[in-house]
Amino acid sequence: MYKLKNDGIFHYINTKVNSNKYITPLITDTHMHLLGLGEKLRNPNLEGKSLKEIKNIILNKKDEKKIILRGWSEEFANPTKEYLDEISNVPVFLIRRCGHVAVINSKVFELIDFSNYEEYIDYKTGRITEQSLELVYQKLGYYTDINEDLKVAEEYLLKKGYGYIHSDDLHGIKNMIDGDKIKIFEKVAVNNYNELIDYYNSGYFNKYKSVKVYTDGSLGGRTAYLINEYNDFNTKGEFVWDLEELKKVLIFCENNNLHLALHAIGDEAIENILNVFSDVKPKNIHRIIHASILHDEQLKKIKKLNIILDMQPAFIESDKSILNKRLGKRENLTYRFFDIYNKSIPLFFSSDSPIEVPDWYRDIITLNKLGLPLKYILNTMIYFPKVIDNFERNFKIGYLEFDNNPFEKINKPKVNIDL
Repeated sequence: MYKLKNDGIFHYINTKVNSNKYITPLITDTHMHLLGLGEKLRNPNLEGKSLKEIKNIILNKKDEKKIILRGWSEEFANPTKEYLDEISNVPVFLIRRCGHVAVINSKVFELIDFSNYEEYIDYKTGRITEQSLELVYQKLGYYTDINEDLKVAEEYLLKKGYGYIHSDDLHGIKNMIDGDKIKIFEKVAVNNYNELIDYYNSGYFNKYKSVKVYTDGSLGGRTAYLINEYNDFNTKGEFVWDLEELKKVLIFCENNNLHLALHAIGDEAIENILNVFSDVKPKNIHRIIHASILHDEQLKKIKKLNIILDMQPAFIESDKSILNKRLGKRENLTYRFFDIYNKSIPLFFSSDSPIEVPDWYRDIITLNKLGLPLKYILNTMIYFPKVIDNFERNFKIGYLEFDNNPFEKINKPKVNIDL
């Protein structure tokens, strides 16, 4: 038997069976929303649904006091406040697939004062974006059943071969519950510096060692912050942080030995972050999540600043239908996995579930087709995230069993876990 160890090499282990199997620890997903995945698995999903289908789903929930659903996108349906008002009299909150845009009905407007978030609200259509969604979550709740969400998501992920998760679930929860088997590295999302200090004073960072900030939105929702306007709309997107405040957050993380993870999709959002990092000159390792649009000069700065790029291979396929519409020729600057690998910039691979289905095997095939070596991909998915989470990768949770050497040719493994 050949066993993958943390030196990134398969070592021959003499066993009673002496099989020629190749075994590895379970996979790490470095960016997902674990409870959000549980919610998605336990509730109706709006992905690919038409307006008629969405209506039927809402009507089937007519006895509920509030309706929160996720997954719609414009290529299949574009719900509005008027549309929702005709269906239901209870608060309805429909979150776009990307998680950065939503539509609400009149009942939600009656419950919530959005006066301080006018720039994120379209009262006519009921469309809301970015930080205004947080107000709705605070009023209606983030999760229907935390324990059940975690249980369902954990079992689902273990069966797929995941054992280590970097999650982002601390929304309205005082303490994120731990998984029974999966190791969870939790990022504490903050909307401003004062909120960060409140979390610190409440003792959150005695347990959690990472801070998460969202600096812009999504390409699908046209809220990712671009240097130049979108090709199909008169906007550059939205950057939701003051740069001086963001600088204070980075300095705070440096002074308190906290890992900072920054959501940034657009090239101007990336540029703003790089300027902040250049000013602060952090000594610790931090990461940019998504980094969907990157220029050559930005890649040079990222390498110099030793920033990890946490990227999602599944977005290459799922964004294919919108990239040219949104960006035109700038499409060539998106998802530059091979260039990043070739320049030896540190990479994490993740799914951003529940936006995408977590499927590391699919992602390996995608990345290998782009020219990344199998050995590099697998070791990055298994061992490299330890540089941040400090979890020992061992075989106690479970392991993957390959029939052949997966460094030479990828083959679907058997997932060995004890549920």
